[in-house]
Amino acid sequence: MNTFARKVLIVEDEPLLRSLISDNLERDGFVVEAVGSAAAARKIVNDFDPDVALLDIELGDGPTGVDLALILRHQLPEIGLVFLTHIPEPRVVGIDNKKIPKNAAYLNKERIADSGVVRNAIEAALRNKVRSEFRDDKKDHALVDVSRSQLAVLQMVALGMSNTEIANERSTSIRAVENLVKRAFIAAGIDLDAGGNLRVVAAREYIKVAGLPHGK
Repeated sequence: MNTFARKVLIVEDEPLLRSLISDNLERDGFVVEAVGSAAAARKIVNDFDPDVALLDIELGDGPTGVDLALILRHQLPEIGLVFLTHIPEPRVVGIDNKKIPKNAAYLNKERIADSGVVRNAIEAALRNKVRSEFRDDKKDHALVDVSRSQLAVLQMVALGMSNTEIANERSTSIRAVENLVKRAFIAAGIDLDAGGNLRVVAAREYIKVAGLPHGK
């Protein structure tokens, strides 16, 4: 083994994808440890002492990839960070965009087909030279004009919740929820006069951008 090879910690909860990323990086000469959760990552991080962490954002129950990134950056201030996710920006799933650490790369998982992009993003993160080409969270997407509260409501709609259930969840009135849902649909570009089941349309648009939401 090359003692000077960069060490990469991969945290990805989907086994096939985790294996694919690991194999690609090992072929590129990196030393790799791959785990499926934030808890597993924390158990090995001290012994492995990674140079860079490649993190999914949604890791099921427990800490998110963003939570883990902040923990790792606290433990290892010089660690490079690369998020590899299907989420166009953290705000879409209720995470403050400002929580993305400085000089972290952020790549959409669609770009994994080009191993050179992932490799170059890792090198950029290691050198604290992450350019716009490695910050996919800065690009426009279908829900870019939707506010955080509207995104939260769209997520609940995608979960199949009624206005009454949403009102109970948000501790507000059904009328307030009706108005918020309407504004959310408009912000998401949904034609209120198009006919059909607008909630189904809204759910489809949310899932297209953010993926299937986790249940409450």
